Amino acid sequence: MADDALTRLVTALSGVAKEIRRIETDALATLHGRGDDAFYRKRMREKAEVLQYLPKTMGSFVEQLPLEEREEINYRLDKFSMSASTALKLDSIFYMSALLYPEDYREGEPNDLERFISELERSRE
Repeated sequence: MADDALTRLVTALSGVAKEIRRIETDALATLHGRGDDAFYRKRMREKAEVLQYLPKTMGSFVEQLPLEEREEINYRLDKFSMSASTALKLDSIFYMSALLYPEDYREGEPNDLERFISELERSRE
């Protein structure tokens, strides 16, 4: 049962990670292709909002997990949310674009959300 719950959480989080990658790709393509700053800002705000509501959107999946697993998962989801909330509060497009990416990030590497998903997948093994 717990393994099924974790699988559902991983699947849901993977969908969010793909959505964020699509948002970023779309935003950058439009910025570089058409120079549309306003569209880029809009998409970065969308990315931040997705992350801001992550604990709420994943709540029903997390609640199905054993109590001892929930605390760490909720902590990590809350960290993503708090960073996004701060970026939105500051209205910093730079901060929004940097969400999920550590300072030493290299193109092609997984972002922090994708790394978290990988950790959850490994914990099932």
